[in-house]
Amino acid sequence: MRYWPNPAHKEETTEAGPPRWRPHKSKCPLMSIEERETLMAESVPEDAARPESPRYAFRDTAHGLEWFAGRFTRMVDGEAEYHGYPTNHVPIRVLKRLRDDGRLSDAQYRRLPRELP
Repeated sequence: MRYWPNPAHKEETTEAGPPRWRPHKSKCPLMSIEERETLMAESVPEDAARPESPRYAFRDTAHGLEWFAGRFTRMVDGEAEYHGYPTNHVPIRVLKRLRDDGRLSDAQYRRLPRELP
């Protein structure tokens, strides 16, 4: 699995080129390449049986949890490539997996379905 940025969600130039942000797209926060790759590596698929399934990850910040979705872009040399962007929707089954893996507490798991549409 590999990550490649989508300039439509960026305000800054990335390895994918100059920004091409569109008003209907959510803007990504500034992150290093390492931070983006870590989020992708830690992401959880919505459907583990499908390599092109959307993936979800979060990072804990001073302002609370920031959620990101990874969308399948294409296959590159047999490896799935994704781009990511901020999201406020995370499927319950993904939250459950994160809880079961110990990455979310029980209290967070119970609260998040009300906070995330």
